Order: sequence, then structure tokens, then C-alpha cells
Amino acid sequence: MTVYRLPFTVYLLTATPAASQTAPLAGRWDHVRLSHDALRYDISLTLPDSGSAIAADVTTHWRLGGPGPLRLELDAAMKVRTVTVNGAAVHWTRHGDRIEIPVPGAAGAAVTTRVRYDGSPIDGLLLRGVGPSRTIFADNWPDRAHLWLASQDHPTDKAAVAWSIDAPAGYTVLANGAAQGREPSADGRRVRWRFLNAEPIPVYTMVVGMARLSVTALAPACAVRCVPVSVYSYPDDSAFAVEGPFRRAAEIVDFFARRFAPFPYAELRHVESSTRFGGMENATAIFYDEKAYREHRTREDVVAHETAHQWFGDAVTEADWHHVWLSEGFATYGAALWEEHAGGDSALRATLREAAAKIMASPATERPILDSTVTDKFALLNSNSYEKGAWVLHSLRGLIGDSAFFRGLSRYFEVYRHGNALSSDFARELSRAAGQPLDWFFRQALLQPGYPILEVRTELEGGHLLVTVRQTQKAAWGVYRIPNLRIQLDDRELTVNLTGRVTRLATHWGGSSGPAVVKVDPDGWWLVKVNGER
Repeated sequence: MTVYRLPFTVYLLTATPAASQTAPLAGRWDHVRLSHDALRYDISLTLPDSGSAIAADVTTHWRLGGPGPLRLELDAAMKVRTVTVNGAAVHWTRHGDRIEIPVPGAAGAAVTTRVRYDGSPIDGLLLRGVGPSRTIFADNWPDRAHLWLASQDHPTDKAAVAWSIDAPAGYTVLANGAAQGREPSADGRRVRWRFLNAEPIPVYTMVVGMARLSVTALAPACAVRCVPVSVYSYPDDSAFAVEGPFRRAAEIVDFFARRFAPFPYAELRHVESSTRFGGMENATAIFYDEKAYREHRTREDVVAHETAHQWFGDAVTEADWHHVWLSEGFATYGAALWEEHAGGDSALRATLREAAAKIMASPATERPILDSTVTDKFALLNSNSYEKGAWVLHSLRGLIGDSAFFRGLSRYFEVYRHGNALSSDFARELSRAAGQPLDWFFRQALLQPGYPILEVRTELEGGHLLVTVRQTQKAAWGVYRIPNLRIQLDDRELTVNLTGRVTRLATHWGGSSGPAVVKVDPDGWWLVKVNGER
């Protein structure tokens, strides 16, 4: 997602320090441990043209993980009318925003539950305006879907979803997946819309939308696979949508398909909507903030960022919120890759310089990317998860080379597609692609705070130039290992392996004075700050 403004709701996680002591790259610090697997949600939803009350009928198909009860999350503002298991009424209990349902069967058994309820959502599903200005949009991240949708609202439980949405006539309705048709009521006052997303997606990306919208189909780019791409906007904004940030939206899909893997879903919609984020990467239906849209602040790099999420975040989802860099860092670097493709090396370097400046100015830099102490999910949406996560990928690319990097990225996607992953999983796949162990790199990049701050000094001694490189960052940030670091000295170049606080080397130098130009990492592969560079 793209964050434009500060969130205002706090959601708590429970930290488990023991996980970081045993396997920090595989640390799980969320408090959620799920017993059963939701395979598919069949959601029947009735939306109003005024007021805030909705009605829902949610059938969930499960694979049991053991003999315990099912626990669905649903906000207490929703009034539950009936609950059935395999078609029969059961005695269920409610504890705040959790519905506990007894189920028969042992591990591996298939069970179907059905929950009917209604009420006015306090958040998660945003109902605004009346008449022609009526809009309804889901806005679920991180775990606000359960405020209106009965579900296991955690990213480790991904499921297919089928929608049946009853809405007033005259509105455009959308949801995840491919459209399956629409049926008007006998009196013509309402329309039932159907959608199916056959691939499993995280609950926070399960969305619906209803508004008076203009729909523009974009010409697909089909080098890998023809993917229908369309733009949904309020009628007054349709020209900006197509001529502005979405002009190359189909090309962006095709570019990522060639870089990563074929597009993982049936189609893609870009939707002007109500969301607290600048952009929200809902699977197949990306939502963009209507205010930024109307003020023409939605940019192509935001479109590229949210599109990259369809691969990383949606199809491959972090198994624990603290590993959100696997989503946001990947999408941020995906947008940088698009900049490189569209504008060349200089565009990529400019994007990464801007990202480095944000990192160095951010208080989040005092903490590592994998920070088990965070208890507010929204606090994870910081420069560590976005810009620094992107820099981790860029440095890794420079370390192992383009061929191994993109091969490993594609392999990681294929192994974990439509599932979940942790940082340890990514580290393992990239180590295999590189043909070398990279745990040292990932531990340094993800578990150490800060970044290297270097001081380079040169002095002539006889016919040699003595070069001293010191790491001067705070002791709390630790010492960084940087192999094959290039240092430009006038028209010559040295390669240095930094392994400690001080690294010294000597090289033959024929001149009578030291170098006028000293530049570290001239191609910009490492996130470093250099003092005394000239």
C-alpha cells in the first residue's frame, strides 16, 4: 500500500521474544495462532442506497486442523441471526468479537459453516453519501475486515472467495476476481452482482465497492499473457485516470510478468475509492484515495507500487505482520524497477537516492526491519518496511548479480505463490539462486538497525597510497560487512572487503599527490553514508 496520511486506530500484537532468539529470520511475533484452515468464503451481501445497515450471509468451507471449535471474528456491532454447521443449527457462543462454533471431526475433516448477520459497520466497510453521491468501499488493512465480514482475519489464512452482492440499480459494483454476471430483480430496483476469485487471497484484501463509476478498459499488453486491465473512476475524473497515472498500467503488469512471473489473477482493476491509504493493493481491485485522485496527486509510481503488490503481498503474503517488508519493501523496489525500465539507470538511482534520504531522516532507522518490539501494526508502515526494504533488495541484486537475483525472486514467488512466507524463506531461496549462503547478509540487513557510515582517508607513503576506511556509525548499529565495495580514486578503482570497524589497504600510486576524487560505491549498490567524500 501507499501511505499518504497518518492512521488513527491502534491494533495490538503480542511479542514473543523467544522466537527471535532461536531463529530471528523466521520469527513469529503475532499473537494469532490459527487451528483451522478456511478454504473458501461464499459471501452474500446486501448493500443499501441510504443508511449504514448491511445484511450478510457468509458460508465458509473449512479443513479442520484438529478437534477444537472454529473461531470466527466478527465485530460485536454485527447482530448474528443464525449459525449452522453442515446445514444443521448448532449451539454457538459469542465472546466480544469472536464467534465460537463447535464442529465435528478430526484433523483433515471438511466442514461447512454458515453465519447470517446484519448491522451497521463501525469501520472496515465505509458507507458514505446518499443518492447519486452514494459510495460503499471496503478498507480492511490490517485486520479491519472482521468489523463487517465474518472471517479468520489474519494473513496466514488465505482463501478463495465468491461474492453475491445485492445492490440498488444504477450503481457499478465490483469485488475481487472475475465477474460472473449480474441479474436484475423482477421490479428492476436492484441488481445482484457475482464475482469469483478462485485463487486464495488474504482476508484483508477481500473487498467490495459500490458507486456511480465510469469504467475504462485499457488495451492489454500481452508479451506474457493478456490480462484485462481497467480503470474505475468517478465520471468527472475519468479523463485524468486514463491520460495520467494509468496511461501505462497495462504495460506495468506486463513488465512485472516478465520480471517476476505471469500475473497471478484473472484481471486487474484500478479503482478510485474511499481508503485511508494513498493506494491499497486489494487482490485484482486496487483502491486509490479519492482525494489524491481528484487533486491529481496519484502518480504512476504509486500505480507501479500497488501493481507489484499483486505478486508480493497478495499472491505471496507475509506469515507474520512483522515481516511486512516482504510486501512493502518488494512493492517499493518493484516501483523502482519500473522507473529503471521506463527511465533508465539514472531514474533508478534517483529513486533510490530519494529513498536513502527518507531512511536517514527517519526515527525508524534506530530499529531493525524485523522489530519484535512493535505492538502497533500501523507502526510497521515506516521507512524500514518500505524504503529500507527496497534497499535490501537492491543491495542483494548488486551482491549476487542480475541473473541470480531475478531467478531467485521468480523461484521464491513460485514456491510460495498463493501461500505465506517469512524472511527466512526468502533468504533460503535467494541463497540457492546465488549458490552461496546469504544468511549473513539477511541477518545484517534485517536485524541490525541503521546503516554504515564510512570515513575514507588516504595518504602517500613512498610510491604507495594507503587507504583507510572506518565505519563510524553508532556502536548500537553494529558493524556491517560489505564485500567487493568499489572505491573510485581519480581514474582508478579499488575493491575493498569491509569486515570490521577499520579496513586498510595499500596500492601502488605513481603521482606526487593523493587523489583529487574519492568516491565510494560509485554505482550506488549499498545504502551507505560517506563522510569526507570528494
